[in-house]
Amino acid sequence: MIYRRILREEKKQACCACLLFDGFISMQKRTTMYSVKTVETRHAVKVNWTQNENSTFANDVHSKLNETKHKQILRVTSGNQVQHLLKSKEYANSSFCIAGGRHSMGGQQFLTGGIMLDTSLMNKVVDFCPRRGLLTVQSGMLWGDLVHALRLLNDKHQCRWSIIQKPTGADDISVGGSLASNIHGRVLGRKPFIADVERFTAITADGLRTNVSRDENGELFSLAAGGYGMFCFVEDITIRLMRSKYLRRKVQLLNSEELIERIETEQGKGALYGDFQFCIDSSAETFLTNGILSTYHPLADDTISTDGNVQLSEQNWRELLRLAHVDKEKAFSEYSKHYTKTNGQIYDSQTSQLSLYVPDYHNSLNNDCSGGASGGASEMISELYVPKDKLHAFLLAAKSALRKEQADIIYGTVRMIEKDNESFLAWARENFSCVIFNLHINHDQVSLLRAKQSFRTLIDIAISMGGSYYLTYHRYATRNQLLHAYPQFKEFIARKKHYDPNGRFRSNWFNQTLLCLENEA
Repeated sequence: MIYRRILREEKKQACCACLLFDGFISMQKRTTMYSVKTVETRHAVKVNWTQNENSTFANDVHSKLNETKHKQILRVTSGNQVQHLLKSKEYANSSFCIAGGRHSMGGQQFLTGGIMLDTSLMNKVVDFCPRRGLLTVQSGMLWGDLVHALRLLNDKHQCRWSIIQKPTGADDISVGGSLASNIHGRVLGRKPFIADVERFTAITADGLRTNVSRDENGELFSLAAGGYGMFCFVEDITIRLMRSKYLRRKVQLLNSEELIERIETEQGKGALYGDFQFCIDSSAETFLTNGILSTYHPLADDTISTDGNVQLSEQNWRELLRLAHVDKEKAFSEYSKHYTKTNGQIYDSQTSQLSLYVPDYHNSLNNDCSGGASGGASEMISELYVPKDKLHAFLLAAKSALRKEQADIIYGTVRMIEKDNESFLAWARENFSCVIFNLHINHDQVSLLRAKQSFRTLIDIAISMGGSYYLTYHRYATRNQLLHAYPQFKEFIARKKHYDPNGRFRSNWFNQTLLCLENEA
């Protein structure tokens, strides 16, 4: 099979991402694999895309460990341009990756030697239904821009709608990337982002524009949501909204042993959102197991005041980030003091999920952190899933393992998620607790190898308790870990071949995952 032939070539050459899946071309001419409905073009065809910043290098925003040289980086503004690329003779032998906000850290939006489709200019509102609470945006729109646009639409139509969930920690993440990753936020009692998606418009590998929903091309819907950009280019997405509410924050300091019961109690009282920030000081007995639970409870519609809230400025955040690197005890103490002060504050759901992300904050930390002496440093994230009744046991096991390996935790949080029975490559296969670790990593080979060991250890602990891990925060999982957590992955590859036999949509993450499956077989 051509996939195996490509993998053998990739073992010989590191920069082999532009190889084609040409073995399928000699097979019987491909017919349409699924029922499609061509959508009439809404915009005039434009093929004057621009080269992005006169550079073909790209890196992720957070870990900065994925610098990749592409053949081209093209800023596209419409699905028509993508159709032209997929159908043109000039790009007939090309493979494409798709990038939005570039926050993913496992290489899912990069392709060595390939062509990146940069969606940052696809940032427009396409449609809004104030009666049903449906908002359609181009896939490159960032969440911060979407929230701002929705507020303007609410004012224009004299209505009050809010998003249901978005990625936490940053606003400059694209909606298309959120669909591809099937993200989740801190919403309680809800599935990942796929639950909020009404439909989307896809450009498939053969250049067809296709309507996709649960009822129309339902298999592609389940594959593309959480398919990491491997099945289609998403032109626009219609998301479901909720009626806006005022929310009161409730803050509690507690131990993880009582966390699940307390969250369920707060949910029973109506809490819509919640998360738990745990202690990051590995020298403390409270490491990982003590923390701050924040829940958000809806108030009456006639609540009007959200003024006077205590907030952290960018300078406050920078100082907390510095302390998290150099004085973890003080960092958690200061963070706890701030959150305690916010107990009882009122927030508008239209903006309550927005987050302050300090870009390039690590540049100012190099004098205080060891990374500055050896080629820089950053944080890497891993997300583990365990059944809710195993959460405390997982944190105790993680405490022991991370202390033994001297891992440097900068930030950590626990969130809740409901079982996802819609996406093909579901990471939320049960009602899980999601545990997120943000580890400080120096950019040298020894430190990266230590990070690999730490993340593999955490995955082993989660799997031993009936849990799983998130696929694309890094590429450190072993073949056995991958297949244990995602037993459907081989069928995922088969579906990929079915929808994209010539490998038009590729990524470094996908290529390396295939290598992992073959090398350890």
